[in-house]
Amino acid sequence: MPHILAVAYGGGHIAMMLPVLRALRTQRPAVRITLLALTTARRAAADAGETPLGYADLLDVLDTAEREYALDLGRTLLPGNTHPDVSEAQTVAYLGVNAWDLQQQLGRSAAAALLAAKGRQGFYPLHFFRRVLARLRPDLVLTTNSPRSEQAALDAAAEAGIPTLALLDLFALPGDAFAARARHPSRVCVLSDAVRDNLIRAGWPAPRIAVTGNPAFDALHAAHVVAAGARLRAALAAPRQRLVLLALQPEPREHPASPGMRGDPALPQRILQHAIACVQRHAHWRLLVRPHPSQPMPALPASEHVVAAPATEPLHPLLHAVDVVITGTSTVGLEAHLAGARVLQLLDSIAAAAMPYRALGVADAACHLPALEPTLAALLAQPRRNVSAAPAGNAAQQVAAQALALLAAQPEDTTP
Repeated sequence: MPHILAVAYGGGHIAMMLPVLRALRTQRPAVRITLLALTTARRAAADAGETPLGYADLLDVLDTAEREYALDLGRTLLPGNTHPDVSEAQTVAYLGVNAWDLQQQLGRSAAAALLAAKGRQGFYPLHFFRRVLARLRPDLVLTTNSPRSEQAALDAAAEAGIPTLALLDLFALPGDAFAARARHPSRVCVLSDAVRDNLIRAGWPAPRIAVTGNPAFDALHAAHVVAAGARLRAALAAPRQRLVLLALQPEPREHPASPGMRGDPALPQRILQHAIACVQRHAHWRLLVRPHPSQPMPALPASEHVVAAPATEPLHPLLHAVDVVITGTSTVGLEAHLAGARVLQLLDSIAAAAMPYRALGVADAACHLPALEPTLAALLAQPRRNVSAAPAGNAAQQVAAQALALLAAQPEDTTP
């Protein structure tokens, strides 16, 4: 019975992973899958019927003294690092094990300096995943393109001679951290031929790249999703009303696209307040606010112009319901474009240069925050884009086939 260890963070990453796991079980019913769903991915995985593990479920790969020390570190780091969809036990374990791992790599003082400079963005739990792999003994490690735990899982597997497969969500443009990795998985599954070419230009071996599409987009045009979007539109908007979705996301502290620059952690809140002020000046505009899955729902005014759209609710019907989506670099922008909504990209993030949605044909307009209102008004004066009612895709099936091909290439384990 082949055993796959799947590792994914939340948001668009677990959304890519879950259809692949379903396709794997369809194509190979005997496959055994262990899913490590990290931080906010845990709730999405459980809602999809999975039985995910988290860091708290794998603490026994540390000895007693290591475990107690790591949990003490986690409790110290807990303030300011909580999320309503993640239990305190999982958060403490995640923070503590990652901080412990950094100390194993760098020593206490250097690890503390890195945490002070980068916070959780500095995590890379290689020691932990070496032990996880030794305990679970998977035949294949499957991740997306996230850094931190996902990258550590891929690298630990490569060290151990275990085949690896990574799912890349977007474009691998110059400066992309995933494209710049020196250690490549056995296989990477990408969105399109253009993405494959970008990776080849970045030095990736062509035989390791498979063009499969993004499994998170497979169901975007399914009939039941389009119908749900129509119902949502009817419930949220009067006939002349225009719906705007604001897809918020955290601002990184630093980004390879803007070397030497520091991100403003208050940017999401400034964007939110500016967008609220804009819609309240227009009687027929209504703003739906959707936080990133890693963020709690922000406080919203009691106004008929502003509606909460929790990240725990399905995204795709919402994209069929709204007229315009405002985002920075979120994959929601690409999904909105594919669904037919107009896309407005805000350029204020230090990560914006890494995702030029306007140049890629994804965004209909792009601007900085002070120009939001006139730019949004111009887009709302246009109808939604006409998109073909494409059938549900098969990216998940193609990725699953790539995973099974990697498994088939391995010698059979005859250990009694």
